[in-house]
Amino acid sequence: MRRWVVLGAMLMIAMGCRGELETGYKPRKLGASDTQRRGFYASPFTPEAQAARMERDQELDARRPRPGY
Repeated sequence: MRRWVVLGAMLMIAMGCRGELETGYKPRKLGASDTQRRGFYASPFTPEAQAARMERDQELDARRPRPGY
């Protein structure tokens, strides 16, 4: 029985199971702000996408450890 489970898992990996759909849609992350959610669905060079990128960069910069503290 255990061999079948391992064989099935290997078969799924070989068939190319991935976390995204064929259309390229990726589910939105939980906890994203409204601006970031709008950025997920916007074209890459629209103001909404730029605002989401800036907000994400600011959030990551605030989390970055600062030397000397």
